Amino acid sequence: GSDVDRAMGLMKEIAEEQEHVLDDPAPVLSFEGFGDNSLSLNLRVYIDSIDHRLSTITALHKEINRRFNEAGIVIAFPQRDLHLDTNGPLRISIDDFRPGKHGGEGA
Repeated sequence: GSDVDRAMGLMKEIAEEQEHVLDDPAPVLSFEGFGDNSLSLNLRVYIDSIDHRLSTITALHKEINRRFNEAGIVIAFPQRDLHLDTNGPLRISIDDFRPGKHGGEGA
C-alpha cells in the first residue's frame, strides 16, 4: 500500500512540475492492476501543445526514473534465473541448425 501511494505521489509531483503539463485538466493517476512481476501505475497528463509531446514524455520518464531511484522505489523488469543441477556431469548438446533443415525456411 504505502509504496504504491508513495510512487503515485511522486508521479503527481513530477507531472505538476513539468513546464508544458497543464494544471486544468489536472494530471490523472490510476493503479491499473497487478502485472506478472509488477504493479501497473498509469499517469495521464494534458499538455499545452502537441509540439511538446515527445519532449514532455521524455522529461517525465527521466524524472520519474531519477526520483524513484532516489526514493528506493524499484521498477520491476522481467527476468529469468536459470539454476543448473551441478551434482552430476552437465551434458551439453549443440544442434546444427541451418535454414531448410528441420522444417525451417526453404524446406
